[in-house]
Amino acid sequence: MIRWTSARIPLRAGAAAAVSGGLATGLLLEQSLRGVDAERRDAYVRSWARGMLRALHVDVMVDGRRAHPPPGPHLVVANHRSTVDIFVMLDLFGGHMLARGDMAGWPIAGALAKLAGTLFVDRSDSGSRAKAVRQITDHLRNERTITVFPEGTTHTDDVVRPFHAGAFLAIARAHGFVTPVGLAYEDPSAHFGDESVGEHFRRVLEAPRTRVSVAIGDPIATEGVQTNALRDRAHAAVQSLVNQARARL
Repeated sequence: MIRWTSARIPLRAGAAAAVSGGLATGLLLEQSLRGVDAERRDAYVRSWARGMLRALHVDVMVDGRRAHPPPGPHLVVANHRSTVDIFVMLDLFGGHMLARGDMAGWPIAGALAKLAGTLFVDRSDSGSRAKAVRQITDHLRNERTITVFPEGTTHTDDVVRPFHAGAFLAIARAHGFVTPVGLAYEDPSAHFGDESVGEHFRRVLEAPRTRVSVAIGDPIATEGVQTNALRDRAHAAVQSLVNQARARL
């Protein structure tokens, strides 16, 4: 057992690197030869996310809708517990992620996130927040799906912290729909707490398996709903879905 545990990290890290390198190379090559539209980029990103989940030995149990919401702009909001959340949400919904600003500078992961079309925000900077709202609004008006973790950072329990309002302002302007999602992990060691990114990934890599339960709620129409009321309604829905997700583990 000790030998297998010690071998698990390089084996899985190698598999993750192979998935990332292969799909990044394919995307860049196709982009240089004939260009890549949004739908084609989406296919690459979802394949990458699915491959990463396999490489990291993550089991995803989904309860709720996997179908597309009604036509129009679509904002997906979820609680945030682990970097694994990113792969789970991209696999299920595709589109673009809104990520913390410092992620852009992470070794390897930052470059891959940029290639996948990730939007970045520094929530401590009002200018960065305003720019992020504009970018989200533009993408939503082009009917691109945007996934946001409105708590703004990861937390290590099932209590959903207050949501930032920026993304809800964007979807209200775009007159679209909000899909709430709740995530719960069987093993608390999957959570990203007060540690470095490297320490977090090491724990994910060495875990025998990582089980995550996902509960997806019904889309919430934004027409005629004030931004703060929309934010609060989505927050309540996500908390309820987290509880449902936890009950299935």
